[in-house]
Amino acid sequence: MRKDWELERVFREGGPFYHLHTKPLETGVIFENDIDRAVALVYVAIAAKTVGVEILAYALMSNHFHFILRGSEEMCRAFFGLVRTRLSLYFSRHGRPKVLKSVETPDPTPITSLKQLQDEIAYVIRNPYVVRVDVNPLAYFWCSGFLYFNPLLDLIHPRPTAGLTVREKRELLQSRDLDIPDGLTWVEGCVFPGSFVNYRLAESMFKDAQQFTFKVFRNVESQVETALRLGERPAVNDDEMLSVSLRLCRDDYGVKGPSHLTEEQKYDLARKLKFDYYASNGQLARFTTLSPATVNALYPLAAKPSSTK
Repeated sequence: MRKDWELERVFREGGPFYHLHTKPLETGVIFENDIDRAVALVYVAIAAKTVGVEILAYALMSNHFHFILRGSEEMCRAFFGLVRTRLSLYFSRHGRPKVLKSVETPDPTPITSLKQLQDEIAYVIRNPYVVRVDVNPLAYFWCSGFLYFNPLLDLIHPRPTAGLTVREKRELLQSRDLDIPDGLTWVEGCVFPGSFVNYRLAESMFKDAQQFTFKVFRNVESQVETALRLGERPAVNDDEMLSVSLRLCRDDYGVKGPSHLTEEQKYDLARKLKFDYYASNGQLARFTTLSPATVNALYPLAAKPSSTK
């Protein structure tokens, strides 16, 4: 287990760090299938190597991107600009020339503390998990979560670029420009994330695997704080909301669970879950034991169905 002062030293000496993320598309998606994602990942890897930024974590969402980067702000912008240019050409060749029209190079968010870096790495890794119920963030290929503290990586034997044929390069890059920077490796028809993500540096920012796992799965407060800092709506699933509800019952009201609360305390718990953790009305009813009708009367706007799909 690493000591706090060791982590702080690694953070101070390792930066600067930035979180570069785009706003989700209002309509439609960027990636329609895994072929699109595989091509995008190749372009991400090439851009990082070309510009010289280091990727500590990434998530390719269906309609937006997340990257934790080490490098200057200018390098971060150049990195994403190169990714965007290559992807735009790819989509144009495949009949979708306007898919990235509204995706501009975002302002990288500076990461100014070790805690913020830990929280934002965890936030990126957790992002697919809160969007898709079928995703394990520690085993999802289009996110870097499977790289960290994973001894099974040693069982993967990716191919070096020198072993690829011209035809394979064209298929991987979906381009006649076959210039591939040194250091990238390939597995199962895709670039191997371990060859372009500095996951060892990311690991060194956590005391151990236990702290890393806690940050990803259990530290709900930091997840909410990070989402708000990035201008996104926090997403807390039912298991996490239940954990928060039970903790608040224990710490704030001295009872084992919401069924032991007075009616006034249930209203107070509902207020905390709604405004501090962005609980839905359904979650409020489930985790305060108030009736759905009561919750909807308290928060009528939240009870209305969304007009967006």
